Amino acid sequence: MEPMRIAFFGGSFDPPHIGHLRIAHAAAERLHLDRILLAPVALQPLKREGPLPAGYADRLAMLRLLIEGDPRPCMEVSDLDAPRADGKPNYTYDTLLALREQLLPEDKLFVLLGADSFLSMHQWHRAAELLLLADWIVAARPGSNLEQLDQALPPGIDPSPNAEQRDGCIIQQLTAADGRSATLYLLPDLREDVSATEIRAALAEIAPSQPFPQLRPGQQVLTPSVIAYIHAHGLYR
Repeated sequence: MEPMRIAFFGGSFDPPHIGHLRIAHAAAERLHLDRILLAPVALQPLKREGPLPAGYADRLAMLRLLIEGDPRPCMEVSDLDAPRADGKPNYTYDTLLALREQLLPEDKLFVLLGADSFLSMHQWHRAAELLLLADWIVAARPGSNLEQLDQALPPGIDPSPNAEQRDGCIIQQLTAADGRSATLYLLPDLREDVSATEIRAALAEIAPSQPFPQLRPGQQVLTPSVIAYIHAHGLYR
């Protein structure tokens, strides 16, 4: 069996939207990914103010609807970040270790996320060790760049002074003092500015019988199946 290139794409997905699909599609094309595991997180360590607006089971179901009919066979929904039996937060460090145990030693593991999430990396659990468990694919948001991402790195991880541009990515090496390294791939031109907070606010303002409004002229942000699920289950009211 040939080695596979697998990306873990975690997050709240509250709700999952077209922006998530566009990020996944761009990463799959530019990094030649074989599998992308979209995994809603049950309990985010950095968002402890209370439960997320939609429960884990609903977000998992909406993600399955989002990728339903997607022509790319690499797209999968994963329960790797399901609620823990001990009720503790889902730490990406632990999730990647568990995922790595399921893969072949020669498989290549990536983590896919948005630049806004990466900018909080220095606050993540065991951040310096975490960055060395996989390579990182960071989807740019408007105004984000490598200099900003470098400033988010935790102590003990140093970025290479020079970056390379290839296959639509800006590529930079991240190195620890002991010589271990990982690669950061920035996707600089996606400009996905779809906000889940904005989507939830719009949903709260409309009746279940009304169509979801366009948040940007000509821009669809939710698939019809996800909208139908939200209305059927009374979410974000």
